[in-house]
Amino acid sequence: YNSVVLSERVWHKEELLGALPDLTVQAVEDFIPRLLSSIHVECLVYGNCTDSLALSLYTRVVDKLKADCKAKSLLPSQLIKEREVELRDLSSLYVTTNGVHKSSCIENYYQCGLQNTKQNMLLELFSQIINESCYNQLRTKEQLGYIVFSGVRRSNGAQGLRVIVQSDRNPEYLDQRIELFIHTLGETLASMDETEFRQHVEALATKRLEKPKKLSVRNGRYWSEILSQHFNFDRDEIEVACLRSLTKDDITSFYSQHIASTESRKKLSCHVVSTCEGGA
Repeated sequence: YNSVVLSERVWHKEELLGALPDLTVQAVEDFIPRLLSSIHVECLVYGNCTDSLALSLYTRVVDKLKADCKAKSLLPSQLIKEREVELRDLSSLYVTTNGVHKSSCIENYYQCGLQNTKQNMLLELFSQIINESCYNQLRTKEQLGYIVFSGVRRSNGAQGLRVIVQSDRNPEYLDQRIELFIHTLGETLASMDETEFRQHVEALATKRLEKPKKLSVRNGRYWSEILSQHFNFDRDEIEVACLRSLTKDDITSFYSQHIASTESRKKLSCHVVSTCEGGA
């Protein structure tokens, strides 16, 4: 549901289901030629392949579409990049219900602005530092729910930190516990010595520089750059160099501005409340 709130153009599953009664075989058949009449083709070829062979494969596909489907290229004005909603209020709340499961769920999202090299590394490093303590506190110690997750959320050029808890408890209570944990992180950062901080930096650097073990993983990385239109194919090397230049003061400032301070942060809390018998 956070994606529904934050995306500029998206449809609820209920809205998609509502369109089903109008779908017929004839409607689908009529839609296919319209779908292929105006298209934009992007092609990724990697591995044991030359530039000329890659271009030849692309040309054959495009020529086939033009010949058999009468396809025309989309105009530049039609190649609109998807955008993310900027949170303007200090705190926003979205509440919906779940009538199927007894469990309720909360996702707190702290929007940290647009993606760039330094902000990317500040967010990822902060997520790396708090990941284990978040799980230990909310899952192991407080036993709020079986699913507890914290990590980075990126979409349409924007990014932020998210904390997800699925629980039998009411989301309002879960929000209080998450916020209390967020508040304690200031002490955690303050007590962290330089050696521990550098261990987190190198752990993240090692993870980012690990070579893909499968071609499918490398493919996913390349397509991510293409779909986001960032085309930063040397991202790992560039961002790790930036990561290793960060200081504990940088992380503390990032935490204070984007995560902790209720005077400057931009928070979206999404509550899915169970309406089942015995639910939250």
